[in-house]
Amino acid sequence: MTQHVHPAEPTFAAGAVARRLGLPVSTLRSWNNRYGIGPSDHQRGRHRRYTENDIAALLIMRRLVAQGSPPAAAARAAKDRRPNDVRLGGALVEQLVGTAYRLDSHTTITTICQALTTHGVVDAWQHLCVPALNQVQERVSGQGDCVDVEHLLSWSIATGLHQVVTAAAGAPVAMLACTAGEHHALPLEALNAALAERGVPALTLGADVPGQALADAAGRARPKVVVLWSHSPATASPSALRIFDDASVMVLAAGPGWAATSLPGHVIAVNDLSQAVGLVMEGAQNR
Repeated sequence: MTQHVHPAEPTFAAGAVARRLGLPVSTLRSWNNRYGIGPSDHQRGRHRRYTENDIAALLIMRRLVAQGSPPAAAARAAKDRRPNDVRLGGALVEQLVGTAYRLDSHTTITTICQALTTHGVVDAWQHLCVPALNQVQERVSGQGDCVDVEHLLSWSIATGLHQVVTAAAGAPVAMLACTAGEHHALPLEALNAALAERGVPALTLGADVPGQALADAAGRARPKVVVLWSHSPATASPSALRIFDDASVMVLAAGPGWAATSLPGHVIAVNDLSQAVGLVMEGAQNR
């Protein structure tokens, strides 16, 4: 799937890029032909191959179009903001963790926003935010200190998500909520932002949502997909899942808290942001 032009510059086929962005291949082709947003080194008669920099520009255009910008204007903005200097990986993770330990909220948020703008929510979450959080949380659980650093980093990630991504308008396709007693809502913020990038409206209820509140919200919003997040086995509530027995609603049990729980047959276990995005989009189309 990946062909290397030189060791540091992998390229990707149109199908792989379309799956990564949640767009039809025909849309990529149209954007390339109409607005010049596409492979930067394409040669006539050869298959289109996209670099990470090309994909970054497409991510910007996709987000702007989802937020209501005309495609031509979004393409101009994407070309002007085509980034070259924000590469995901261990070095950026260490940089982010370092700024969090220095309690430098400005640089922490700036780093996160640049990564989100360059690489999109899914890749920035999985390859920057989660590794950085894991590093800090290991220190917290091992020595009991650095709680302030963990809180700053979590707040900075949530702030970055809110600054970079605008919620999609329309009736909510998905309802996202933490189970009762669960306060780790940041993964749902990431899912909400990743859906908004793709123009998918979602209702996010946040942390510690009682069962009755879940039922009331679902009755009013009538989502096609419900995502219930549990970080700990103590908050993995089978009774919350049984609220949504209607076969017309896709139910996703997200997070490590559900690992030891026997899930009803209609419920899908999810532990990966990209998987959750794909399932929500699938549920939106098929139900």
